[in-house]
Amino acid sequence: MLVAIFRALRAIPFVAASIVFATGARAQAVEFKTITIKVGYGPGGGYDQTSRLIARHFGRFLPGNPDIVVQNVPGGGSLKLTKMVLRSEPADGSVIASVSEAMSYAPVLDPQNANFDPLALQWIGSLVNEPAYCLTAKSSGIDTMDKFLQSDFLIGATGKSSVTYIFAALVKNGLKAKFKVVTGFEGTADIELAMQRGEIAGMCGVSSYNTSENRDALNLIGTFGQGIVAGQEKFTARIDDPKVREAAALIETALQFHHPLVVPPGTPKETVETLRKGYMEMVRDKAFLADIGKLSEMTVNATSGEDISRLVSEQLKVDPDVFETARNLVK
Repeated sequence: MLVAIFRALRAIPFVAASIVFATGARAQAVEFKTITIKVGYGPGGGYDQTSRLIARHFGRFLPGNPDIVVQNVPGGGSLKLTKMVLRSEPADGSVIASVSEAMSYAPVLDPQNANFDPLALQWIGSLVNEPAYCLTAKSSGIDTMDKFLQSDFLIGATGKSSVTYIFAALVKNGLKAKFKVVTGFEGTADIELAMQRGEIAGMCGVSSYNTSENRDALNLIGTFGQGIVAGQEKFTARIDDPKVREAAALIETALQFHHPLVVPPGTPKETVETLRKGYMEMVRDKAFLADIGKLSEMTVNATSGEDISRLVSEQLKVDPDVFETARNLVK
């Protein structure tokens, strides 16, 4: 009996230490309660729709199975939200932002308005890696690239830091197109509505899934980015100047991580890693892929947060002359 009691007493420090260690481990573990995905565009557009779809599934892949809600914060092609993320949003994983991929080089192309470090953003992952398009309403009569470059009409865009503006400006300045770009729309849904009303003729910088619901009412004019699209000409193939082509290629790199999610600087490493891991598990999930298939013809081709950070870092290492040419391209 005494031997048994002695052994039990001798084991107490070990048990106590084990309890302290386990408690400490649990204290350090990441667990989420409620998450808000803030979208840098208005309701109804591509970023809004994909964010709401992600909100339905992402919690299943995060510790604590958190509820996820969506809030729209339109402004400047997601520049407003990006600045909020960098300056005032909580850095604890409770707020995730859906912003334009163009935020990765916004300070290079528009340093007066986008005075921040893109590497300060903590990139979680992105859904799409595919070419982008310029398109027009069939009612506009602008159905070929030659007409697109030579006709006088209006193109719709959100803010000057958005892909809808940047890629339209790339065509306008790089290929001396005659169209004018009108900004101020909250998102692609608003732009499409203006196209249907005949107020503008088209838009640029959009992915193929943006066209899936109204394909019969749209003309696909040409593409940007990697990959060959059957029957479509690349806009940059018509640029003769090698330096301008190099600047255009820099701008196109952002299409490798379309629809990215970010969290604020200062978010703990463990939280960022947990969000990244959950995101990459979600984009391979059958239920998620089936749900996104109901939304549109989007092909999920995800880029990890780590790879986005590497791509952004590579963007910022480009020769300053290329940056200057790129800035002139998107004025």
